[in-house]
Amino acid sequence: MTQVRAFSDEELTAYLDGEANDALHAEIDAALEADPAVADQLAMLDIPMVPIAEAYEALLQDAPPMPDLPEAAPVATPARGRWAWGVGTFATGLAAGLAVAMFTGFGTPEPAPRGWVSFVASYQVLYTPETLAIAQPTAEEAAVQLAAVSDALGIDVTGLPEAQGLTFKRAQVLGFNDKPLVQIAFARADGTPVALCIIPAGPDAAPVSMGAAEGMDLARWNTPGFGFLLIGGTDAAPLAEEAETFQSWSADIAI
Repeated sequence: MTQVRAFSDEELTAYLDGEANDALHAEIDAALEADPAVADQLAMLDIPMVPIAEAYEALLQDAPPMPDLPEAAPVATPARGRWAWGVGTFATGLAAGLAVAMFTGFGTPEPAPRGWVSFVASYQVLYTPETLAIAQPTAEEAAVQLAAVSDALGIDVTGLPEAQGLTFKRAQVLGFNDKPLVQIAFARADGTPVALCIIPAGPDAAPVSMGAAEGMDLARWNTPGFGFLLIGGTDAAPLAEEAETFQSWSADIAI
């Protein structure tokens, strides 16, 4: 097995959130193929942060005020050196520290910034088969929508290919960090929602890499100037085939 270097949690979190630079993204992609332990480390970091943050906010709002605690004097135990303190003092200090951390949030680190992939996943996970069931655009309506998102992006996506098993449902312009973020929604034959998302990005191309977020499979890649994400469902096999179709098409788009 090829030896790979250890990645920090910050580097892997940036990879998951779509904030890793091209060199780091390519390095982690290669490491995922060479060492299964890297995938395990990614899986441990890939947790939905929004529910945790909301629950913590609710806890802080309902927390009672922290009472004033008297200072406890250290117990003199010279035989054990300067680190010897009474058990009661340690327990009181530990309890106070935990209470302050829980009820006031003092010392709690700020959450890491989330990238566009993380936000898209949080949005996509809300979709159900019923979400897109009523969307039945005509060919003319689909063409109008694709022309509108093409104008927003500055590239022509009206020649969007038909990926086997996917039915076009709608195209819309969202936004992230003052950039247009286009979402093109599809449904598989069983109703599974799948979205192709496109956002302006850096000048470097990157091949398709598979991953997961919010319990859904995803595939991402870059062309010069744009980032692409295909996300939806829990079966990586059809998603990989769909991504191959869209990646081949995206490579031919004039920038």
